[in-house]
Amino acid sequence: MKGYLPTLDGWRALAVAAVIVCHAGGTIAPEWRWLTVKGAVGVDVFFAISGLLICGRLLEEWKAEGGVDLGAFYTRRAFRILPAYWFYLGAAALLVHPAPRDLAACLLFVRNYLPAPANWFTGHFWSLAVEEHFYMLLPGALYFLGPRRLRIALPAAALAIAVWRMVDFRWHVLTAHIPGVSFLMRTDIRLDGLLWGAFAAVVLHSDGGAEFARRWLGVWTWRGAALAFVACVLWQPPLAMLWIALLAPVLLAGTVLHPHRHAGRVLDWEPLRWVGRLSYSLYLWQQLFFAPEGEPRVLGAWQEWPLAPAGVLACALISYLLVEQPLIRLGRRAPRMAAA
Repeated sequence: MKGYLPTLDGWRALAVAAVIVCHAGGTIAPEWRWLTVKGAVGVDVFFAISGLLICGRLLEEWKAEGGVDLGAFYTRRAFRILPAYWFYLGAAALLVHPAPRDLAACLLFVRNYLPAPANWFTGHFWSLAVEEHFYMLLPGALYFLGPRRLRIALPAAALAIAVWRMVDFRWHVLTAHIPGVSFLMRTDIRLDGLLWGAFAAVVLHSDGGAEFARRWLGVWTWRGAALAFVACVLWQPPLAMLWIALLAPVLLAGTVLHPHRHAGRVLDWEPLRWVGRLSYSLYLWQQLFFAPEGEPRVLGAWQEWPLAPAGVLACALISYLLVEQPLIRLGRRAPRMAAA
């Protein structure tokens, strides 16, 4: 399990499409309003992808080098995430003038603990805050525990979060002390989505793990997991969140290990992979164009159908080509330059 993993760009495309449908429902297409909640599952898929990829890359480095270079990891992450993040945030600040507390919460990656009312145009930064918290925790956990003990720590932590989610949902242990903060956006409620993805990476990178998973994830097992995943998305109470977090990495692993099956071939379709490569910039910019009724129409007709999708794509392409990609390349070179 090294290098480029097939089908994941296709999964990214589906995930960002689900988020866009989620936000477009009830705004530019009221007849899609029922999809507003269901499309949010795209974030769960993003979480699973991030957990699988980030942990997998760290495990590859551990195996090759006998440890992880935390400085190099965080340098690469900073160049990968922050330039496009700041680019969008700067544009939003100029166009819609978020309150200083909104901007500060985004810059400090605590947007998911900001109480309402908060600015719509920075609302999607909640998921990026959850991912950043994961990036802060996982490398240190691997550094101090090593792969063997991490294999135990990850599912234990994920199950603890699932239990905590049910407890706080039922008895409002923490919720009562942070009024106005969205329950479903908090890191302590959602981190298991990334942890199960990371656990899948540990399994796939263990001795014989990939071969065992390849045999276990047969056609009917994978289809059963897919049907169960869809059922959980349609059900979606807090208990279903555990199963969504568990099943998403299973679906990802099934197509990564069997890319030549029908689902894998669809996900590796070049147009889907192209959208997947744009997914981060698309995720950032869709929030500006798919604003619900009552939010400022600072872009006029560009926030209405049919111009809104074109506007998202144009801004995402500019961000991807002029900001995201050049800085990613620089981030890959920076640790080597510093060591020279």
